[in-house]
Amino acid sequence: MYNEFYNLKLPPFQISCDPAFMWFGEKHREALATLKYGILDNKGFLLLTGDVGTGKTSLINALIQSLEQDIICTSVPDPSLIKLDFLNYIAAAFGMDGEFTSKGAFLAHFKNFLLSAAEKNKKVLLIIDEAQLLTQEMLEEIRLLSNIEKPDAKLINIFFIGQNEFNEILNRPQNRAVLQRMTLNYNLDPLTPEEVDEYIRHRLKVAGTQERLFDRDAVQEIFLYSGGFPRRINILCDHSLLSGFVRDQRIIDAGIVKECAKELKIPAHVRNLEINEPFEPGTCHENKNNPPGDLSARVFNHHPPVQEPAPLVPQPQKKRFPWGNLLILICFFIFAWDFMFPDHYFSMRSRVEQQFDNTQEIIKEQKTDKTIQPGNQPVVQDPEHPDNPTPPNPRAVVEKKVQGRAENSEELKFVIEPPETDPSPELNNPPPPLPRDKITVRFKYNANDLTEENLEKLEAFSKALVVHQNSKILITGYTDAMGNGTYNLQLSKFRANIVKSFLLGLGVKSYQMKIQGRGGQEPIESNDTAWGRMMNRRVEIEVIE
Repeated sequence: MYNEFYNLKLPPFQISCDPAFMWFGEKHREALATLKYGILDNKGFLLLTGDVGTGKTSLINALIQSLEQDIICTSVPDPSLIKLDFLNYIAAAFGMDGEFTSKGAFLAHFKNFLLSAAEKNKKVLLIIDEAQLLTQEMLEEIRLLSNIEKPDAKLINIFFIGQNEFNEILNRPQNRAVLQRMTLNYNLDPLTPEEVDEYIRHRLKVAGTQERLFDRDAVQEIFLYSGGFPRRINILCDHSLLSGFVRDQRIIDAGIVKECAKELKIPAHVRNLEINEPFEPGTCHENKNNPPGDLSARVFNHHPPVQEPAPLVPQPQKKRFPWGNLLILICFFIFAWDFMFPDHYFSMRSRVEQQFDNTQEIIKEQKTDKTIQPGNQPVVQDPEHPDNPTPPNPRAVVEKKVQGRAENSEELKFVIEPPETDPSPELNNPPPPLPRDKITVRFKYNANDLTEENLEKLEAFSKALVVHQNSKILITGYTDAMGNGTYNLQLSKFRANIVKSFLLGLGVKSYQMKIQGRGGQEPIESNDTAWGRMMNRRVEIEVIE
């Protein structure tokens, strides 16, 4: 909606993986070359890891497009399938005829398929996306697929793509066979501050403008709040351009970025930086007007000077009390006491064993005693509250019996704890249902902040949308009827986009949401009063599918 205002032909910061906007920094080109080499050289198992939003999917799309015709490639987007579904999906993706009802039948046809591809000098590549979702059983099944090979060559290359948690899965002892077969792996790191600036300018250029729409301070703030993750950069830049469009401001500054990050509840992801020494401007931006206390400028332009290491001076160590030696000495005296006075040791042991036998008898009596069985407990009168009869506590009954047996003795008193129930968490936490009624989010006059009540409401709604991913919602923005109608229409769309961006940050998919702005149309209260205008400034969310 802001393309014409910024002289853009296309929306520059969509979160979809559009090949036209693909930008590769040095780390992306290196990863692409490494993985392509592994495929062409039949290295077997390959691995690409990275945090959420680092651009793994875009990199894989570019890799697939760069492959030659002699490579048969397919991708499994969701590996959390049961065994037979997983095998049938692979068979259908590779063009194998038939549906298999057993693993043996699949393996026989799959081996013939791989041998046929090898005879035609073609390589087979299986890509497992979202590998961190693999179960232990499915990971082992995939490993066994690689055992189908010729004595002198691999018949299939298996490429795992996953988040950083997949590295922890591979490091488990039961997965050492898979880990040993990983011939090539690459971890995709977030963008550096200079790369963030290049990334933003590249996408704006593809969209139709070479004008710097984000000033240097704004780019610094985008790096701080995005952490260098491309997906977060896209959401923050899109929201900032929308805010600048509503304000009729063509150049986005740091203030707009900070305000948008606050509205989206995006915390600063770059933290714990100790920058106390002098710094020089970076090679990409010569910004000499930043105040000395501006943390974002120091993060963006900081290049710490090389310093000579300080000479090592031995420091006196504090003497610590030898607690370990004291513990050994105490243990020695305990054993020595038992050795020197065996009568005392055997007497104590006999008393403890006798008390254990007494406790076992009490437990047996408890099982047969109907007075303390659930549902058969006698009703007793409480002296302080005679009108409120209460059943006796089973623990008190057992403890009383134990004390009766141990009366006038020094025996230990055991207490039998009543069993505790542990209800299944799945029964207590069913998936949240989708609301049937419209959800209304209200805004103050000339403000775009979401209140705490609205945030809690949207967070609860997002949990249901994440579970029901086939559902779709309509987000409609409204304003009051005061002021210019065109401005109100733009403002209503802007507020609807605020809600959409917030839900995107909570994991709701973009295809699940449709937005529209209605301006001052369809008022629910009169615009003649302050109360009515406040009620009309709203965003309504309804489930349409």
